[in-house]
Amino acid sequence: DRIDPTRDDAIVYLSDIYAGEGLKDIPRGTVKKLRLVSYHFLYPGMGGPQGVVGMEGPWDIKRILGTVQVEADGSAVFRVPANTPIAIQPLDEEGKALQLMRSWFTAMPGEVVSCVGCHESQNTVPPTKFTAAAYRSQPVEIDDWYGPARGFNFRREVQPVLDKYCVGCHNGQSQKDGSVAFDLRGLENITDYKSTFHFGGKDAGHFSTSYAELHRYVRRPGLESDYHMLTPMEFHADTTQLIQMLKKGHHGVELDREAWDRLITWIDLNAPFHGTWTEIAGKERVEHPARRRRELLKQYAGMDFDPEKIVNPVKSKVEPTAPRKTPAAKPDENIHKCSTWPFDAEEARRRRTALGPESKTIELGDGQKLEMILIPPGEFIMGDENGQRDERPASLVSINKPFWMARLEVTNSQYTMFDPMHDSRVESKHAMQFGVRGFYVNKPQQPVVRVSWENAMDFCRWLSRKTGKAFTLPTEAQWEYACRAGSDTDFNFGPRGTDFSRHANLADITLREFVCHPYKKQREPHKHATKYDDWIPRNNLFNDGGFVSEAGGRYEPNAWGLFDMHGNVSEWTRSAYRPYPYREDDGRNNLASDENRVARGGSWRDRPLRARSAFRLEYKPYQRVYNVGFRVVCPAE
Repeated sequence: DRIDPTRDDAIVYLSDIYAGEGLKDIPRGTVKKLRLVSYHFLYPGMGGPQGVVGMEGPWDIKRILGTVQVEADGSAVFRVPANTPIAIQPLDEEGKALQLMRSWFTAMPGEVVSCVGCHESQNTVPPTKFTAAAYRSQPVEIDDWYGPARGFNFRREVQPVLDKYCVGCHNGQSQKDGSVAFDLRGLENITDYKSTFHFGGKDAGHFSTSYAELHRYVRRPGLESDYHMLTPMEFHADTTQLIQMLKKGHHGVELDREAWDRLITWIDLNAPFHGTWTEIAGKERVEHPARRRRELLKQYAGMDFDPEKIVNPVKSKVEPTAPRKTPAAKPDENIHKCSTWPFDAEEARRRRTALGPESKTIELGDGQKLEMILIPPGEFIMGDENGQRDERPASLVSINKPFWMARLEVTNSQYTMFDPMHDSRVESKHAMQFGVRGFYVNKPQQPVVRVSWENAMDFCRWLSRKTGKAFTLPTEAQWEYACRAGSDTDFNFGPRGTDFSRHANLADITLREFVCHPYKKQREPHKHATKYDDWIPRNNLFNDGGFVSEAGGRYEPNAWGLFDMHGNVSEWTRSAYRPYPYREDDGRNNLASDENRVARGGSWRDRPLRARSAFRLEYKPYQRVYNVGFRVVCPAE
């Protein structure tokens, strides 16, 4: 017999977390722990998906069991509670999920279950010889996550973080400029909740005002994301605006390790709000079915616990921490000595024509070609003294040699000449997906995305061999110099607040189309979408006509003749993410480094502030990001 009815646990043998497609191209040693999550499924006659456990979030209560260690070779052996639905999330050194298991497994009492790797083929069998490091030791126990296993509740797990670090400023009070800071105090529940789709009935919408505001800055799988296996790190916390903003030192806020962990775990669990069904539907409705479920679990599974019990109540009120003032970086004394910059479009054209031909076309075969623009040498002020912390100090940078830069971002059709198996995939729509699966970003003329920095560099090497020319990615300095095209404003087409409709594909009013009618077979914005379904942060003043990524050349080029330097998709640069001032000779452009790499330019998902000439984001070099592509450069002959 494979089970032991006297036990209440089971053992899991994991051969190699890196085996299978789930963590393809993730370097060995990246996974440090596994997060174990269970489910507290809804009771009959209550709940439902839309706006019940969370907004555009999980269908059922997520219960945190804890974490277990992973050996250096990717193996793990650990105990789990029997008769319990369990999902696994492999975590990096910062506790961020590298992949999401959107199903679950269960084990019978005393059973030993095995798993080869992360989303390995169903026909894959475990190794016949137990050589993995974890097999030579006793099964490890689950480490608690700040207390006993429990349903994840926003008020108990996340709100204390906001109380300590955020409400000092985000308190709903009037500001000096006349605006009103959005309220993260969470003192009240929203009272005007109404979902476009009316799922969940009277159980929906019981959320705090702070949750309703904060969840908007989290990109996550939603109710019904693409059912295919996710790209590794597809919904990694580093792709969310909330984490990106805090990593940049948002108004001097410095979170401690536990605060980071609580926010990251909330994101990885699909941003839930409630941790019990009693909090959703009330004691009177839940008491009977909960009691009956416990009776059946005790009788037939030997389990006796109360998932409705609040095991980690809210502690005493947290005193807000005043944001630290970030000391201003010492300005570059040479920035006032730049006499040849800025310059206008006429001067940009004069500088280009003075060097000879302004453009050239490189034939790739099969009807594919690269249009290249000659970028003349010059100097400019790199960075933004009024920008983010990582954009300062601004400094004088010289581009000493001319170079050719692709007029457009590399397209899907061009990239598949190098990698025929690549798929840029789709963006999942909001709410139910009975009709539209998602929004395609894999059409031939759309810019390629979900390619890592390493993939982009491999394309450049392939292109170099094919053409005999030395192609690579632009350095950060080359990219910003080319983007600015002589301008010293936030955008090459003007300052902040400029109507970007003719110039860039950014987060604008068209993003309302993420909320489609669930039963329509084509993309069509829902005519009666409410703010609780239509929540992606954006600029509603303008309509650039683009939705997700668009084919290059739709918007006006900058003064050099380059398209989409702002928006459409972000672009990898050659450079490692290091502090300013920028230096060409400090190793940041060394290809052998395994440091995080810089993406520039913003995308269709980014508001204008995040698409400025000086704005920077960092990602792991092996990370394939949903809105990051690239363009190529080569030296002028």
